[in-house]
Amino acid sequence: MSHRPDSSPYRFLIRDFARSPGAQRTVSETFPAPAVLGTVMVGVPEGAEIRLDASLEAVSEGIWVSGTVAAEAVGECGRCLDEVRFDVAAPVQGLFVFDQSQVGDEEGESEDVFEFDGETLDLEEVVRDAVVLQLPFTPLCRPDCPGLCDQCGARLEDDPDHAHEVIDPRWSALTSLTEQEES
Repeated sequence: MSHRPDSSPYRFLIRDFARSPGAQRTVSETFPAPAVLGTVMVGVPEGAEIRLDASLEAVSEGIWVSGTVAAEAVGECGRCLDEVRFDVAAPVQGLFVFDQSQVGDEEGESEDVFEFDGETLDLEEVVRDAVVLQLPFTPLCRPDCPGLCDQCGARLEDDPDHAHEVIDPRWSALTSLTEQEES
């Protein structure tokens, strides 16, 4: 019997053990990445392969989900704008409750608590949160990337001795004196 509804690759049927505390199921699935999984600078491209290995355990409040999600992120280096590719492996966890009011929390809602209908779990939000939190704010092709010249945009790695003669604007009026002497 399949444990996957046809509507979404992130949805799992769990009605057969949802209200049986202690029951457990493991999930090892590969599916396409959703439309937005990252930022403009870096993210997992839509349709790229995502691997989810998780344990679904029935508890008295609902279903506890824990495991890992892995994917390849693509972006551009924040210094030289070259393409950057790297593997992302993120822990996934969350409690899916039958009724949100069952979970007591002094501060209101917890980040790792989600409501569900008692029959299917939709793990897209959990996967999205886990992956996005593992992405760097500014990806780099390597830690010592020299980047681009701020004057002309030349790649500094291709020409490490690249430099421009920059005159302090406060002294620029004096350059006319040296130009007159040379002529």
